[in-house]
Amino acid sequence: MGVFAEIRNERLIRELQRELNTDVVLFGIDGFAFFGNLQAIEDCRIAVLAPAINSNTDFVQILGPSEIVLEQSFSRVDLWTIVGKATAISTDPFHEDSPTTTTSCTGSMDRAETLNRQESHLLIRQLCCSIGDEVAITTLGGFWFEGILSTVEDELAILTAETIVIPGKSTDLTGIRSVVVNLEAITSISGS
Repeated sequence: MGVFAEIRNERLIRELQRELNTDVVLFGIDGFAFFGNLQAIEDCRIAVLAPAINSNTDFVQILGPSEIVLEQSFSRVDLWTIVGKATAISTDPFHEDSPTTTTSCTGSMDRAETLNRQESHLLIRQLCCSIGDEVAITTLGGFWFEGILSTVEDELAILTAETIVIPGKSTDLTGIRSVVVNLEAITSISGS
């Protein structure tokens, strides 16, 4: 079984199907993040993104690990490669003119390169004991999601977002109030 089938999360895909015509940030296993307006989900696997409503540009923005924001008219993203999503976006999280703050996290975030993903279920059990607490979750792709943990169910963690750090960006993303993390891609949990 391939790595994409291992991290695929049907509940995350169902949630996205209910969020059509909504601005989202999709975080991929490869370290890329996509900011756009979710237009459709094709074959329960491909997300079609158009330019976001709250964007400072007329393009879908793609932030790569090199901190370069690429702009395209549209984007199709394989949902089997998604490690998390952000919603409730009030400002353009990728645009240079958006207010930014430096991240308060210390230490390094290494990509998980293990083939056996069964260990994550031990982390998920520990995470379930932290509902209502401030937690930080790291995932494949080198993403850091920090905030108040609302719930854990169906291999998803829902957080009120405080800090989101992505590879290649020297500051955290701003203007995002909610994030859903695919726990099939979890590599660590931390608490404050």
